Amino acid sequence: MDILFLIRSIIFLVAGLVTIIFPKELNNFKNYLLIKFGFKDRVKNEIKGYYQLGIIFFLISGILFIVSIKQ
Repeated sequence: MDILFLIRSIIFLVAGLVTIIFPKELNNFKNYLLIKFGFKDRVKNEIKGYYQLGIIFFLISGILFIVSIKQ
């Protein structure tokens, strides 16, 4: 078992959970940073994309976990 791949899979699992559980807060934080850095024209509502990103993070986490078990 490779401990580094296991740690990476846990990091992606936490990122996936955060993006699925708190999409509105992530969107508000992203918009706040865009306004603060002067990109007001790029502010938009992308809450639906956070669910898809969370699923992708879950898939990456699963793949990394399987790789960590195989090694």
